[in-house]
Amino acid sequence: MFFIVSKILAFLIKPTFWILSLLIASLFFKKKRKILLIISVCSFWFFGNAFIVDLAYKTWEEDVISVSEVKETYDYGIVLGGFSGYDETKKIIEFNDSGDRLFYAVQLYNLGKIEKILVSGGNGQLINEGYMEANWSKDFLLDCGIPEQDILTEGKSRNTWENAKYTSETLENKGNIKLLLITSAWHMKRASYCFTNNYISVDKFSTDYTPQNIKFDLEYILLPNSTSYERWETLIKEWVGYCVYRIRY
Repeated sequence: MFFIVSKILAFLIKPTFWILSLLIASLFFKKKRKILLIISVCSFWFFGNAFIVDLAYKTWEEDVISVSEVKETYDYGIVLGGFSGYDETKKIIEFNDSGDRLFYAVQLYNLGKIEKILVSGGNGQLINEGYMEANWSKDFLLDCGIPEQDILTEGKSRNTWENAKYTSETLENKGNIKLLLITSAWHMKRASYCFTNNYISVDKFSTDYTPQNIKFDLEYILLPNSTSYERWETLIKEWVGYCVYRIRY
């Protein structure tokens, strides 16, 4: 039930959903049409503004370190799912903007900074079609030349809390081990909270972060763009998820 509610909530918090709702409302509430249209236009500009969404991400994201700054050797690098999909027809992985999670894990492994890779990710859909992200990620890692004995997968999780819960169960009998949590910078705060509350001590390696340099040009500061709506959706979902986990757990 909690999983279903979270999916519904994730749909309702989309900025595009609210902008469309305001526009539709303006058709029916003639006396408030002007104010509704003004709010719609302001919302359209605000959520489409790249400068504003970059500032929001920078405020939320965890600190980022480079590969060269990873000084210790970890038994496992834990890669959280949500970075890819799978085209069953063509039999290929389709990486999204979070694909750096897996790519950096491969780099850290090749540099000897992590000894094994654990991919945690099942199917995040309401209806499980049987495609597990951990499974096709394992195939990708094998194709990258990583030995099978150095790859561990957890394919039951559907969300971040379950990533932590099932990873804890997977590593339960591994003894005293050092772990490096690898996920997106905007996701790290919620992820590390989940792992801490499942009694897993991890160090953090954040990927796909927002660059710190700000471009001061008119297009960037003033004009809306389609990518910003998607980024706001991701960030707001992250805020809501973090708050829900803090309340529930």
